Amino acid sequence: MTRQLTVTSSPEADAAGGVAQVVASLPVSLHPFDGGAAALVAIAGTAGWPEEALGALAAGARGVVVVSPSAADVTALQERAKALGVPVVLDTEWAPNPAVAAAAPHFAAHDDEESLVEARVDAPVGSDLDQVLLAQLALVRAAVGPVVSLSPARWNKHGYDVLAQLASGARASLGAILTDAAPPQATVRIIKPHTAVALVLPGAGTAAPGKVTVSGPDGATLLPTQWETAHRALWRRLHALVEAGQSCEDLLDFAADASLLPALS
Repeated sequence: MTRQLTVTSSPEADAAGGVAQVVASLPVSLHPFDGGAAALVAIAGTAGWPEEALGALAAGARGVVVVSPSAADVTALQERAKALGVPVVLDTEWAPNPAVAAAAPHFAAHDDEESLVEARVDAPVGSDLDQVLLAQLALVRAAVGPVVSLSPARWNKHGYDVLAQLASGARASLGAILTDAAPPQATVRIIKPHTAVALVLPGAGTAAPGKVTVSGPDGATLLPTQWETAHRALWRRLHALVEAGQSCEDLLDFAADASLLPALS
């Protein structure tokens, strides 16, 4: 039987992560809570978020959501969350989208040292490039595999182009364009001589489905997708983790991705 867990969020997290809408859409699992300590806490990933998350753990939170985390040292938070067995999940722009999990097995079948991964994102003008790249690295990690090295080709106020290598040995090209002329969108694809996999994602705030297309000698197949925002999918995941008494590796993965950023300075 699903247990209903109480939720509280900061105004900043609510605005960035649509927390109120998510809670309203999951009435069996989640319930808003205005007073005292809630079971689940959402905070914004602005400066100082690891300390705020530590405070939520100290107050007894059973799960924490960090919306759009900025680059930060998460060592102390990671250690404390692990010791308590409490999941701290990161609500990044792209990785929680349910289409990413659907695409992952197909990318895995093509992920080797002979592969080239192409990943592109459109983000609003004025976005923090480090934060955009961290969200893109989280997407590539979830869809294909972890990036282990970065080398900048372009880095300016309009976006970036970065060359990368994955743990599998695959090479990657990561790019971002800051624009208000198009809505946020992300694409990831691998193209082989006879096959290809392509993933297209809308921004986290829309329930329009991500699209996964697998192509081969017999034609192209569009995989079934789910009409759900990335935010809502992430909260369902957190609820399942708390119900099962499990922690997660979001902070460990985030620390690994954030360690690559100094190479771009």
